Amino acid sequence: MADEIFVEIELKGSRDRAIGFVEGYRLAMGTEQVWFCPREQVDHGSLLDSLKERMHLETHVILPQVLVEPLVEAIRSSPLAEIEVVGINEIESVELPFEYKCFSRESAETIRALIENDLPDGVSLEDYEVKEEINEEAAGVEMYSPVHDYTFSGKGRYVGPVPGVLVLAHRLDDRDFIHPGKAHLQYVS
Repeated sequence: MADEIFVEIELKGSRDRAIGFVEGYRLAMGTEQVWFCPREQVDHGSLLDSLKERMHLETHVILPQVLVEPLVEAIRSSPLAEIEVVGINEIESVELPFEYKCFSRESAETIRALIENDLPDGVSLEDYEVKEEINEEAAGVEMYSPVHDYTFSGKGRYVGPVPGVLVLAHRLDDRDFIHPGKAHLQYVS
């Protein structure tokens, strides 16, 4: 899976139509590996692309390269869908930044295990910084106080192939104290 090539396709037209068309195609082909960038919190780096996506005029989809040619042909053969392929970019890797901060040793152990263990094939943890502070003078202070006897914080980023990094994005999403950023696609030059 780590050696599979993934591509981002930029579709012009109604987001709902584009998602419906690609989702129908995905189901017909029997694949699970299709990701819609707005749902996956993927940042394109371009303000114009972000505005087009927010206005539902454009949709970015990530899928295996082997599905690109048949999907593009299906879109071009379906004028009633009113969708147009305006860009295709091969993805080299994906980066997912994250940071966390908690005030309990128990939560710190859980966070550390979640961040550091069971990385998918091909994914590495880079620029990882962990900071643990103990303030004996604040012992016994309530949890919602501005002063804590224990603080565990860190930041870093995952780098690797599309499926692995997006699995980690879902793993970190909706976790207490962990704040994943948007995934950044690195394209083949």
